[in-house]
Amino acid sequence: MPSALIIGASRGIGLGLTQEFISRGWDVVATQRSASLALAATGAQVATVDIDDADTVSALATSLAGKNFDHVLINAGITGGRADTASTVSRDAMAQLFWTNAIAPIRAGRILLPLVKDGGSIGFMSSILGSVGGRQNAWAELYSASKAALNSLTRGFAVQDIGSRDVAVLTLHPGWVKTDMGGPDADIDVATSVKGLAGVITDSIASARARGQRYVDYSGAAITW
Repeated sequence: MPSALIIGASRGIGLGLTQEFISRGWDVVATQRSASLALAATGAQVATVDIDDADTVSALATSLAGKNFDHVLINAGITGGRADTASTVSRDAMAQLFWTNAIAPIRAGRILLPLVKDGGSIGFMSSILGSVGGRQNAWAELYSASKAALNSLTRGFAVQDIGSRDVAVLTLHPGWVKTDMGGPDADIDVATSVKGLAGVITDSIASARARGQRYVDYSGAAITW
């Protein structure tokens, strides 16, 4: 039975992926920051973790010592003030945005990497808005900058932390999804996104051509860094 550890699964895409993997027969450990009845109902093993607090991530790693996963997914993100710009944002708000969206996920990835099986993969939930080469507008400039920072950090992670290990690194864009963050006017629903993401993740484990690092969307299409 393949296995996954999903950080940030109380709602939205994380919850949807937990449900999708369980429906495919995977063994799933999923985390919440606060109690989620929806997550409890999935049948996953549930733990409480605050991505912003590395001590809680370390405690989770300790509790899972001796267990290995085919995939570990770091799913974390906040939008920050939607109207904020580089000209108006406060220092504290900007620090929180970058901490949650870029720094905390990489710290968590480094703590949890020993739990990934050789031949497995680790994923970071990013966004197409983090693409610098593909950026053609100024929309959501601070959120986009935080995801670009995450993308850059995942590149270093793939070189420094993975090294010669046979572990794939996925930097993932889930699509513009109808969630609390994406809003009701988004392009796709959660079911469409997670079905695609689960396929990309499964491919990263099963296929030699999917090794290394990839920045891709939920359909598997490559995104310009």
